Amino acid sequence: MSNTLIESPVPTVDLDFYDPDFVNDPYPALEAVRAAGPIVRHAKLGHYLITSYRDCARAMGQGRLFTSDHKQIGTLFGGPPFTALEGKRHADVRGIWARDFRRKNIDEISGMIAGIVAETTRDAIDRMRDGEVVDIVPAVTRPIPTLVIATLMGIPTENFAEFIRWTDNMTGIMEGRDDPTPRGRRLVEVGIESTELMNAFVATIIEERRREPGQTDLVSKMVESDVPMTEAELISWNTQLIFAGNETTSKLMGSCLAVLAQHPEQRAQLREDRTLIAQAIEEVHRYNSVKMWNMRFVRDEDVELAGHVVPAGASVMALQGLGNRDPERWENPDVFDIHRPVQAHLGFGIGSHVCLGNNLARFEIETVLNRFLDEVPDWELSEVDYGLNAMIRGPVKMDVFAGR
Repeated sequence: MSNTLIESPVPTVDLDFYDPDFVNDPYPALEAVRAAGPIVRHAKLGHYLITSYRDCARAMGQGRLFTSDHKQIGTLFGGPPFTALEGKRHADVRGIWARDFRRKNIDEISGMIAGIVAETTRDAIDRMRDGEVVDIVPAVTRPIPTLVIATLMGIPTENFAEFIRWTDNMTGIMEGRDDPTPRGRRLVEVGIESTELMNAFVATIIEERRREPGQTDLVSKMVESDVPMTEAELISWNTQLIFAGNETTSKLMGSCLAVLAQHPEQRAQLREDRTLIAQAIEEVHRYNSVKMWNMRFVRDEDVELAGHVVPAGASVMALQGLGNRDPERWENPDVFDIHRPVQAHLGFGIGSHVCLGNNLARFEIETVLNRFLDEVPDWELSEVDYGLNAMIRGPVKMDVFAGR
């Protein structure tokens, strides 16, 4: 360990992650946490909170020193989580699907994605052109990612409404984790019920693939893989793919539409130069992060973080949303700027556990943005509601109209 360890106590903070005002705009409260120090302790929850890009990246990326929230994530997906794996085992399992999510392979299914986007957005765009105010969360941002991942997994798309309901409920397991109120307990109960329903459905799809082998969908590839896995792992990993493939992508898609509506001058630049869309998506993800924190646990030995010793077994909240606004990494980090020099952010994770579907998410969002820029380029917000989930944060209601 470093010889420059700080012997003074770690400062404490009392932050209410369930306050609707916090969820709507968490950054003022988070900046107050940063001002208290690069590492602080939550007075009630006991977690260590880290605030810098550098320390968040270290905690999230160094599996040798830190482990994920296996118990809670296992509850979320109903079995051993894919994110619990490290080293060769992780690489082998990730490799089953890795090729399908490369950008080259995403390009090959671009027509399918474009078709889903065109069909799904048609009604909302027509209504907006007719002067209506449309909630584009149920109309656009929720169904599109669900239809795409269901298609790639060979799952009948008529089940997408159930997927949306189940995955929305499943987020309550993480949201209610540290909420001791009756609301928090109910969120966890409903989430577990929905996980069980999702697992049961996935198990039927797996059995269908065993009866009819040789298909090319993502479920078949895992079912027919030579990588050893238990039945519980097979089910939970496919459940995890469904969840990640629609819940987080939906919220980032909504955030992109919301933030660009709030910055019409930069949106106009995207309309004129579509090559800027890719970096605009990255800037939204940095500026208005979907995953606001990542729970990590110190493994078997004490570690140094921000000059302090954090004991083995301690829980660490890597505040990646705050790390994405670290002034030591970005100039004027609280300013949205699509022309900002490109630097890696923490939105899709880091290291070996970087989001497997990040290329798919980017392409879906790029396709939706192109569609809106073509058809309703001056869309405006009437209302945007970020709900009550600060951990996986994004619009749950977003009323939009066509603008001038």
